Amino acid sequence: MSIMLKGKLGFHTLFTKLLSGFLAVILLLAAFNLVSFFYLKQQIHNEIVKYNELGMNHAARGYENQFRLTREMVLGLNQDPLWTTYVNQLRQVKDNQAYGYVNDVIKEMKRLYTNPFLGMDNLMIYFQKDAYVIEKDGTSGAKSMFGTYYSSPSYPLAFWDEQFAEAYAFHVFPAAEFSEKTLGSTRSKGMLLPVVIKMMPYKDMYLIAMLDTERLARDLQSAMNGDFYILDGAGHPLYAPASAADGSSLPAFASLDDRHSFVQTGDFYYFYKKGPETGFTYVSKVPVQSISAQLLSLNLVLLSLLGIVGLLVVLTYVFSRRVHRPIRLMVDSLRKDEPEPAAGPVREIELISRRVQHMRSSHQRISHDLARKNSMLRHYAYSNRLKNIHMNLSELRELADASKPYVMIAYQILFKESYAHDHLEPGKGSYYLREYIDLVWQQVYPESVTIQTEPQQVLSIVFLPDESAETASRLRHLLDVFSADQNSYLVTMANSPVQPAGTPFTGTYAKVNGMLNQRRLLDQTQWIQQEDGGHSRETRCFKALWEQEFQNRLLSGSEESMEEWILKSLGALAKRQSTALEYRQFAKDVADELDKLLRTLHLSAAYHAVPVPQLDQTRDFYSADQYEAWYRELLNPALQLIRRKTENHDPITSFVMTYIHDHLEEDINLDMMADKLNITSGYLSTYFKEKTGQNFSDYLNDLRIRTAKDLLQNLDLRIQDVAVRVGYLNVNSFIRMFKRHAGMTPGEFRKKYAS
Repeated sequence: MSIMLKGKLGFHTLFTKLLSGFLAVILLLAAFNLVSFFYLKQQIHNEIVKYNELGMNHAARGYENQFRLTREMVLGLNQDPLWTTYVNQLRQVKDNQAYGYVNDVIKEMKRLYTNPFLGMDNLMIYFQKDAYVIEKDGTSGAKSMFGTYYSSPSYPLAFWDEQFAEAYAFHVFPAAEFSEKTLGSTRSKGMLLPVVIKMMPYKDMYLIAMLDTERLARDLQSAMNGDFYILDGAGHPLYAPASAADGSSLPAFASLDDRHSFVQTGDFYYFYKKGPETGFTYVSKVPVQSISAQLLSLNLVLLSLLGIVGLLVVLTYVFSRRVHRPIRLMVDSLRKDEPEPAAGPVREIELISRRVQHMRSSHQRISHDLARKNSMLRHYAYSNRLKNIHMNLSELRELADASKPYVMIAYQILFKESYAHDHLEPGKGSYYLREYIDLVWQQVYPESVTIQTEPQQVLSIVFLPDESAETASRLRHLLDVFSADQNSYLVTMANSPVQPAGTPFTGTYAKVNGMLNQRRLLDQTQWIQQEDGGHSRETRCFKALWEQEFQNRLLSGSEESMEEWILKSLGALAKRQSTALEYRQFAKDVADELDKLLRTLHLSAAYHAVPVPQLDQTRDFYSADQYEAWYRELLNPALQLIRRKTENHDPITSFVMTYIHDHLEEDINLDMMADKLNITSGYLSTYFKEKTGQNFSDYLNDLRIRTAKDLLQNLDLRIQDVAVRVGYLNVNSFIRMFKRHAGMTPGEFRKKYAS
């Protein structure tokens, strides 16, 4: 044993050399510490100051982006025509009786005040005429809103009323404490920063975004060490910490040198940055003692490191004595699963190397499997983000990254009838097309994602290194490939412009989806490169003259006449270069008019007893010939029923039905119709029910309610106007009768079915 100890403690032993090396490192670190303390103190001080400057710049950029995003996102609401229509109705809510639009407006605003990146506590719309406010919890009178629910001594109701007369489009007001005062109790809503945004050309309304200062401070001031202030252009505080409620003690930053970003006054450093967009001055007030403490803590850290190194020397001696036994046990364990290696001085190393190689192979297999599953999760995450579905798992949100510029391309696939006979079912065909599209984009931009959003719709999100990157050549290549196979399937391809980094996917997805609706009724692959700006184009082709001609030809029962009308209508659609969606809308109008006429003639039940084509078949049409055949199958059974009914024509019933249909807006009753026919009302009532199976009043009210349902589809007509047009001079009577027949009020029907 003594001989072994002497060997371990000898001067040339590895242990002694390792110990000497550690001692040399300790001496060097001690020397470095002394040099750092005596010679590098000022440099370290400058680095700490620079750190505070960077923190100040980060906070300033964050708040500038916050105010810009708040303005742009709120003003972006006005780009939605439907939202603008709702707001115009709500500006005179009492006159328009437009209370039903409140929930629609709140639903649109919810996308903003629930956005975690905007930091909004609430988003309000203040309407001047009726003195009421719409916010996330509903509607309230202006007096209740600013006196009870969002009460602050700094912002009484008079202040908010004065803002209607102020000439600005965007203004940030000083932060203040807001509270809710109800039933003798007061609940604090915290420190909020009011931001008023006015939309042109409305002067009788504006929006108020209540920004949560505590949430913004957590997100944007994490790198700050001192008190943080925001000053407006005149130097007045917009935001100050609770410990320093005003900025009167701050120096006048407007008079300081713009070449510097901080100034030392008394016992404090003042780091400041002026926002380029808002003109606000952002200030961080850091005590001198704080920076000195950081210098001291740096030296303490270095001393601690020296102590740790010394401790490691001791631990090295202790642990080195125990190294051999675990290695020996590990080698013995490995030999149970591995054959004895070839003879050599490093048999143990060879054995360990072989096991490491085996573990490496296993790791590669596991990594490949994880990569495949991660790809599936990534597709799932992007699908959720496209459809604005909230994701609870932060890992999923990180997979759906939008931090780079991108182009979004949508592909609508229409498989022809021959495809199912010659190839696979459409579901597998869509899958193979998605795989090919993904391969094309991955070769150029590896971070691109291609997912299948619908059974016959594929979407590519192509992430670009910068906004000047080129995608047109790949799109033309895909167009050539799709065109080569257009005998089996047709692809309509629509791409967005390059979207800047951070642009939400949901809006872009909606735009490219809308561009797909511009598909023409052509038997070829189509590439739609820009959104159609002509939103005012009328998509409904079935006008009054067409409707009258359609009814006349249908009532004639002539298949030749109806064939001529079909060809003329399809020719008119082709002449105006109608989209496939407009062809389908016209088909829907024809089916609706046919249904109304058959119900009027009491032929609806007999018509639906025979097999007739469904409207859904037209979704896959790509030529006018398909529509021509579809119209024949739709209309010929109706023509046959009308011809048979014409042979059994009843003049009294026909006169009553025709008169009611042509004078529906008038005050029609049974006595008046009996006088016109020169018969008694009792006889007419009995005769009409015998011939039609329905009472006169039931028939009249049923026709009026069916006509009212059609008129309610027109959002330009008020409910009072619809009531008058169908013969109800009292709107309350109309509402009661409508609810009795339809099971809901006219307003509820319009909200549910009107497009």
